[in-house]
Amino acid sequence: MMRRSSRALYENPRIWESGQPDTVRERVSLTVAAVPSDVGTILEVGSGNGQVIDALYEAGYDPIALDISYNALKHINSTKRVQGEANILPFPPNSFDLVLACELLEHIPNSTFGRVLDEISKIAKKHIIITVPFQERLEWNYARCPVCGCIFNGSYHVRSFDDDQLKHLFKGFKCVNLKKIVNVLHPDRTISLELFIRHHLASEYLYCATWVTCPLCFTLVDKRPRRNWIGWVAAGVRYLYRTVSRRKSPLWYLTVYERS
Repeated sequence: MMRRSSRALYENPRIWESGQPDTVRERVSLTVAAVPSDVGTILEVGSGNGQVIDALYEAGYDPIALDISYNALKHINSTKRVQGEANILPFPPNSFDLVLACELLEHIPNSTFGRVLDEISKIAKKHIIITVPFQERLEWNYARCPVCGCIFNGSYHVRSFDDDQLKHLFKGFKCVNLKKIVNVLHPDRTISLELFIRHHLASEYLYCATWVTCPLCFTLVDKRPRRNWIGWVAAGVRYLYRTVSRRKSPLWYLTVYERS
């Protein structure tokens, strides 16, 4: 379902017009700093509105941006932009010293995931750098369409990653640096008890934003549902957890691979 509707979802201009919070700016800065010294040519697959690609351009590189969304590419300041899909990259083997995939792989469905990894490996001559959410549980950000009832991840994420998966992700490449980056207190996460109460007892799915669109019927999901007393119990559980727990947690993985 997500694959069939992906073009329409990511052409929504509202997705690409949001500002850049401090946490994202830190992730972008760390990504640029991780670029190896022997890199000349760079491609970013799934460049979005250019948060990373523009930072690379400002750092003196001349990168190429590729994204499925025309509306996303319009926001990019650097001139080299290509509209295309990650599973059919229009470049010959070993075209780029470095291929980046920042906040891309968590969006790729099972039907094309292996192909995307192979395409990235094929065109990367020396290095690959990726960033993905840190050990994400997809249900943290569930939304429910008010019209058709479809329940989906509001960020359109369909997979999550852990250390072991990332260490052996790309054929022909070895992981040379795996970092957990941007540690924050009380990230937008919760505990299993609160999720169980909220989803299964209160039928409450809270994720919403001005750009969140149902992948089934394309209805805008921009309003939180009305909360009943069971939902308030779930909110109380979350408040108690956040009051007691003071542990910081990383938001993302940043992983560097080198051709072996």
